[in-house]
Amino acid sequence: MNIAFHIRRCGKPMQSTGAVVVLAILVLSMGMGGCAFLGLAAENTMGVAVKPQYRGLKKQSVAIVVYEDASTMFTYPQAQQEVSAFVSATLKTHLPKAHILDYHLVLNYQNANPNWDVLPIKTIGKHFGVSRVLYIELLNYTVHAQETNYVLQGDIAAHVAVYNMNIPGDGEVFHTNIDAKWPKSGPLPGYNTDANTVRMNTLQRFSTMLARCFYTWHNRGNGYAN
Repeated sequence: MNIAFHIRRCGKPMQSTGAVVVLAILVLSMGMGGCAFLGLAAENTMGVAVKPQYRGLKKQSVAIVVYEDASTMFTYPQAQQEVSAFVSATLKTHLPKAHILDYHLVLNYQNANPNWDVLPIKTIGKHFGVSRVLYIELLNYTVHAQETNYVLQGDIAAHVAVYNMNIPGDGEVFHTNIDAKWPKSGPLPGYNTDANTVRMNTLQRFSTMLARCFYTWHNRGNGYAN
């Protein structure tokens, strides 16, 4: 009764944290047997924590280097810049203590050095004076499903690696593959959407999936995460 009176007097809608507090009081009255129930309630509210695959970007200076082959460059000449921009913005959001190098500097370097891709990654990293290089090798970049112009589904796939400039050897300390599709449920007829919308959403999904390799995020099920 006291709890109900307090809520009415506040006159505010109960937030998720308030709901957890009320549940905690109820569970305490149920005894120790209610601990499992409380844990489940908290998990549903906060989500399941997913730990990063690699923690080494925190507090580091990072250059984002994107490689695209000639075919991708011909079909999507903006791919290198778009991937760099989206990944840079997403990393800055979720790794605020890392210093993400302005991706324009890397793009200018690549344009001025056409054979940059034959250089060791550590050479590129040392050129910019960073401690880490995030290397993204695009394997697929398209908005057309099944090689047709009439059905749209974005697909950006890449091999992703992190190089540490301060250790012996080639410096590679992490690698994984990312494959992002949008919509996830399957292709859409072209008359229901447009290629630009599909591409932007696919880029956002790709950069989110990539960034999650480097920070703890919470999976709340049904594709929802924070």
